[in-house]
Amino acid sequence: MQVPLGVQVWSVRNQLHDNAETVFSRLAAAGYTFIEPAGFNITEKTMQGVLLSELKQMAGNHGLEIISGHFHFSVETAHAVCEAAVQMGMKYIVRSFFQNEVLQNTDYYKQAADTLNHMGETAKMYGLQLAYHNHAHEFDAINGILPFDMLLEKTDPELVSFQADLGWMVYAGHSPQEYFKKHPGRFPLWHLRDIDAETKKSTAIGGGMVPFKSIFAEKEKAGLKYAMVEMSSDTEDPLEKIIDSYAVLNNGF
Repeated sequence: MQVPLGVQVWSVRNQLHDNAETVFSRLAAAGYTFIEPAGFNITEKTMQGVLLSELKQMAGNHGLEIISGHFHFSVETAHAVCEAAVQMGMKYIVRSFFQNEVLQNTDYYKQAADTLNHMGETAKMYGLQLAYHNHAHEFDAINGILPFDMLLEKTDPELVSFQADLGWMVYAGHSPQEYFKKHPGRFPLWHLRDIDAETKKSTAIGGGMVPFKSIFAEKEKAGLKYAMVEMSSDTEDPLEKIIDSYAVLNNGF
């Protein structure tokens, strides 16, 4: 593996709540070099229920950087989010969904793209890069148009990057490789999510339907800089699966 490997620690939030030091120790021992937290509380200045300074210190005690974070924020709260991200030492802030995405109409996604551009401008002011993380619903066509395509085409590449969730892309029936070729350099972050073909639930990398080897063959085209393993909330023994995944990724791609 020639790119840094990390973990979206929302996947192991229950274990972190019980014993964060043990979780970070095991992730670092497995070989991971960074984490990506989520669950920012703008009032309490916490992520995943932990004060920002404490989370950074705990991760740092085990040699884990905090490269990026998932935030649910608006244009109005973007400055507070960016300040928190800078405090944590992040390089990227990630928006993972829009509150009214269920409306599913083209005007809504045009507005979403405009919002992302504005957020991206604010992020740049703080030396940060904004990225958008996909799920599966952005690949449900509206009048023959994919919302994900709209977001890619109507956002400024200098202001908005994308965090490709490979599992959701493949689950939705689309090829990450084709997106990398069509929009080179716009996918510096990847979420490595494998999905069991029968249960449709998260599984350890290499045990599901996602063709990681062929996808990683296009990592330069994508502009990949950081890849992180993620498990769904309902995954059984997520920490063990995340640890097992490192060896597969480190040896296979």
